[in-house]
Amino acid sequence: MPNVHITRDVEGERTLPVFREISDRLEAVRKKAFELFQGRGGELGHELEDWVAAEHAVMGWPAAEVTEKPDAFEVEVTLPGFAATEVEVTASPKEIIVHAASHHERKGEDTKVIWSEYGSNDVYRRFALPTSVNADKVSAHLDDGILHVIAPKVEVGAGKRISVSTA
Repeated sequence: MPNVHITRDVEGERTLPVFREISDRLEAVRKKAFELFQGRGGELGHELEDWVAAEHAVMGWPAAEVTEKPDAFEVEVTLPGFAATEVEVTASPKEIIVHAASHHERKGEDTKVIWSEYGSNDVYRRFALPTSVNADKVSAHLDDGILHVIAPKVEVGAGKRISVSTA
């Protein structure tokens, strides 16, 4: 039987691989955010967007896609492991916000949990839309771990001619 190497942190120095991994990931996010900042020519005012995009690239947020059709925008977000009852979509005329939250609870009192990596899983995604949508007509459904949101565009009228009178 092959031996497994075990690293022990008897002095609490946080030298365990998990702490190095967290530190390495945060450093990778920092570097990626700076690359994005430099890629925009160092323009100030988008630092938070750079950081969030870097976290997404390094940490692997749920993938998402926004597409535009003549009459609607469609937003798709991968949400594996979530039930439809755990997903909330908020629509306003210029944005779609997706919030998904799952909380694992042990059912039954006969079992004692020794170790569990289950816990809360929260996802927040905000999608700014280039033109207004009819928030009252937005629909969403979850199918095989993919959230589909359809946001119909606001119908634009032909305009109205206004007569100008003298004072």
